Amino acid sequence: MGLMSNYSVLWDVNTEKWIVRRHGSVKKSDAFATQKEAIDRAKDLAKKSGGSVNVKNKDGKVRANVGKANKKVKK
Repeated sequence: MGLMSNYSVLWDVNTEKWIVRRHGSVKKSDAFATQKEAIDRAKDLAKKSGGSVNVKNKDGKVRANVGKANKKVKK
């Protein structure tokens, strides 16, 4: 396994979609119509690298952190 990568799920106001972004990257990995789809994708990516997922709401505030990508996201 390579370096651990952590991911964020956030709202993109320009495209009006939920995006997945690797921490430290300016490029988005994927864009989705729903936050759930974006969270599922981020969890899959984080699981492969042993990382975690940081979920933000539309205002950019953190609403949940998913460690090691196998824990449930808080609602």
